[in-house]
Amino acid sequence: MNNNQNVAEAINLLFNPTSLQAAIEIENETDCDVTAGLDWGLAIPALLQNPVMFGRLTQLRVSLNQELRLLIKEWNLGIGEKTAVEVAQKRLIQRLQLPQPVALSALEETFKQDELYNVEEFISNRDLLKSLLAILLLASDWEEIAVAAANSVQEQIFYQIGINQISA
Repeated sequence: MNNNQNVAEAINLLFNPTSLQAAIEIENETDCDVTAGLDWGLAIPALLQNPVMFGRLTQLRVSLNQELRLLIKEWNLGIGEKTAVEVAQKRLIQRLQLPQPVALSALEETFKQDELYNVEEFISNRDLLKSLLAILLLASDWEEIAVAAANSVQEQIFYQIGINQISA
């Protein structure tokens, strides 16, 4: 990687609101895992000037999304899981769009670790991904994720109460 500016420029291209909104819509429409929506549209020519950065940013984004899904799944949130994942991914995208200096520094260090970016589709170092998520997502983000999951559970309970009252 050349320098912080290249990392910042690549992040801006890869995680700009237009590209990410298109990726989210594709992922939602296809209801598939994190590999959908990796068409970066107009950012491709600029990113192809640095194919290593492009590949690493893409792999990191996919890996962070996958780790977020796995982490939330491990929490066994039941009916709240889907909503928690959706909110978590939106918050992650927002944090990647405008990373804090500490997050930008951590991302730059991650890009320098050649051993992470082998032939596998995902980065397999879950501890590293969890530590990046801890840096990228703030306490307020985790609170928003928890509230969204709790609201999903509450809606399900009220829905079930309503059905049981009608059938009784």
